[in-house]
Amino acid sequence: MRRVLAHPWLGTIVLATAVCVAYLVAVFANWGDVADRSLYANLGLIPIGLTAAILATRASLMQEDSRSRWAWRLLGAGLLCFFAGDVLFFVYANVIANAPFPSPADAGYLAYYPLAFAGLLFFPSVPVRKRRRLAVYLGGGGSLLVAAGAVVYFFLMPTLQSSRDDPFVYALSAGYPVGDLFLLGGMAWILLRRVPGRASSIALLAVGLTAGLAADLIYGYESVQGAFESGGLPDALYMISWTFFAWAGFMAGMRRRAER
Repeated sequence: MRRVLAHPWLGTIVLATAVCVAYLVAVFANWGDVADRSLYANLGLIPIGLTAAILATRASLMQEDSRSRWAWRLLGAGLLCFFAGDVLFFVYANVIANAPFPSPADAGYLAYYPLAFAGLLFFPSVPVRKRRRLAVYLGGGGSLLVAAGAVVYFFLMPTLQSSRDDPFVYALSAGYPVGDLFLLGGMAWILLRRVPGRASSIALLAVGLTAGLAADLIYGYESVQGAFESGGLPDALYMISWTFFAWAGFMAGMRRRAER
């Protein structure tokens, strides 16, 4: 209790994690009917998303070098855009009772990717020696090829074989996993170049991005097929992704505070 009082954000992040665990239990237990699952799924993502955006912004204020500040600032802006998309989706699905695809919520979701990608590129890193540079390029390229193969096999091929023939819907659905590929490329670049003194927050970001990619693959495929329902596996993965993003921002802020 003393640690919680000394660090108020610790209590917030622990509470957010507890909400995530309760959410996952409800999802995998298939609790409630379709309307109930839609309500707790769409409403439960909002506080976790807001917590992640605030903690990333707070982490930017705690950094001493300009590149780290801009990195967390852009990540916070991207998470805030994704949070806005969640709010709009909740309004459409649970207030208006009509959640079309695509919708204005997709604008908030898609704005997250370029902002987060720019934030990843801003993280300072240790210069790579010439002998190790080839290994860095091969490792990053190999990771992207594996992820791209998963996107093509599990998403693009089933999407092209679906009964829907709207090119705009196809392009919008493909924008999610393609955006995640850019984020994974940025994360691979950071991991291979060894960001100094930020191992814990970078590892948490990597897990969050991986969970987000899996969620986007499933969400995009189900949306094109017209089979998406709130409260399923994609929402569970989004909740996991949000929680790891929140912990990453919290750890980055706590590290700088401890150093001071």
